[in-house]
Amino acid sequence: MGEQHSSGAGAPRPAPRRALELLGPTAGGIRARVAELATRLDDHGWSALVAGPAGVMDGVGRLDAAVAVPRSWSPLALRRARRELRRLLATAPVAVIHAHGLKAALVALGPRRRPPVALTLHNLVHGTHAGWMARLLDPLEARIVRRVDHVIAISDDGARRAASTGRAEACTRVLPVSPVRRPGRTAAEVRAGYGIASTAPLVVVVARLHPQKDLPTFLRAFARLHVERPEARAVIVGEGPERTALSAEIERLGRGGAVTLAGQRPTPADELAAADVVVMSSRWEAGPLVMTEALSLGRPFVTTDVGALTELLVAGRDARAVAVGDDAAMAAAIDELLADPAAAARMGESGRQLVAQLVEGDALVAPVVAVYERLATAVRP
Repeated sequence: MGEQHSSGAGAPRPAPRRALELLGPTAGGIRARVAELATRLDDHGWSALVAGPAGVMDGVGRLDAAVAVPRSWSPLALRRARRELRRLLATAPVAVIHAHGLKAALVALGPRRRPPVALTLHNLVHGTHAGWMARLLDPLEARIVRRVDHVIAISDDGARRAASTGRAEACTRVLPVSPVRRPGRTAAEVRAGYGIASTAPLVVVVARLHPQKDLPTFLRAFARLHVERPEARAVIVGEGPERTALSAEIERLGRGGAVTLAGQRPTPADELAAADVVVMSSRWEAGPLVMTEALSLGRPFVTTDVGALTELLVAGRDARAVAVGDDAAMAAAIDELLADPAAAARMGESGRQLVAQLVEGDALVAPVVAVYERLATAVRP
């Protein structure tokens, strides 16, 4: 497919230099990155029309139009979303649709007469599911990747997935632009709010309470750490479907007084900046926003070996990386950083410098704009 797309012959040419940023019902970092990209496009001669389910951008950015990209793969829900998209395109023509996620891409590919579609693979289905889920979703993901006009991969895994479906020539590898968030409270104020002593080691996780984030592994790691450091405290910032199960796991491990499920917070940078160590225990990621935020704040970081940034980290210098699901290794890595504050501070500064070099906003927007330009000027069939 490459440069071509399925706009019908004689279709009206869309208004130039406007991109439709289409996303689904995400609650994570994707929406913050879409908001940042939409803002920065103005400096590159493009404007953005942001569309997605009602309320999806609340608290992070503007939503210009409601298109009910569904949470499920229901054909009926997808058809409804496609109708909404067709109506939107009839009144607000665009040069390119930039779909953020597979469901958004599936909706964008629906209209017979449509602009070209670029898809950012924020998260992969391939290799992250097993059993019937893999048998259902893997071929669907491959089909969507083959049908879009261009793939934007934010990790090596995403680029390999594009290549495996024959789209290597129509794939751009670039980290996602990320907003810069700064804390609004001091570390002392954050600790006081949670009733944590100023001298207590504080471990912070910012994650959706979802199986992807594998928070039970973190809880087991913290339980190991807590045996050796009973004064240590953990705060998990985020909300999601696993709250009840995680609460039960905290009690089962006997750490009810040491672990706080803090829920959603408007400024998680406050908790990140107050942490002695930040941890990410995910089973899979593409470009996790929390890693960018924690490293940009100079916080020592322990992560499972997943995601685009982990591919660029020097293990032991910029962060500690452990195998997925290895709670013993995670506990040991956290303990090493708590035991040597000077080494932890050096690691935090190294990570901060790395992020400053890699995640500079305009340098990350320019390759995306180049994709838009390429698609918008492609010869139409």
